Amino acid sequence: MSQATTDLANPVPAKTPSRAAIPHPFKVSSVEKINAPDGGREQDWYRYILDSGRSTITGQRRGSRKDVLAYATQCTEQLNARGLTGQSIWSPRGKKPAAAAT
Repeated sequence: MSQATTDLANPVPAKTPSRAAIPHPFKVSSVEKINAPDGGREQDWYRYILDSGRSTITGQRRGSRKDVLAYATQCTEQLNARGLTGQSIWSPRGKKPAAAAT
């Protein structure tokens, strides 16, 4: 005869996170040297690709490969922080004051 055990400390079954709740952090997928954009004369342009598995962001930046990689890494950190907190680092934090009625 088998007995079913019940966890008295946690009687409600644990919820599994929904697919939308699972974070997909961005990471630097690649940094590759490219020709200067139209009208650009400067050397050392790179294309960086940030990938999260669900979204891809492609950008271009001038500088050394090391500098562009550092910039792309900083972008991923900011994007991932935004995804965890649900707030943009670029948006204002407070509410706008109500317009005065005249």
